[in-house]
Amino acid sequence: MFCRVERLEARRKRYAPVAKAPPRALDLALLADGAAFERAWAKEVSALIALKRQDTPEARFVARRARAATARLASRIEATRAATLAGLNVKARALLWRRNGEPPEKIGPDDDRAIQTQH
Repeated sequence: MFCRVERLEARRKRYAPVAKAPPRALDLALLADGAAFERAWAKEVSALIALKRQDTPEARFVARRARAATARLASRIEATRAATLAGLNVKARALLWRRNGEPPEKIGPDDDRAIQTQH
């Protein structure tokens, strides 16, 4: 048993530098999109809270625009290939938004009419 533990420990040490490697150039764009996505999602939540407080045509318009902006970023993130764990985390956040937002097959990122029918 101790031999197996030693082999596993040696394997873990051998692959440890790979886990600490900086993000590849491909994931740098994905990470930047992820930061923009988090800001857009926060803005969307704020717009939805404002809409709940006061349901006006202006508030509905702002909420639809915020949701569409978040959807565009989510679509771009979903289409991008992740090469690192940090990139996969960004993709997971976009999928989480998609799951709690709208189903991907019903609404496209630029389809304002479909967004209006949901709200």
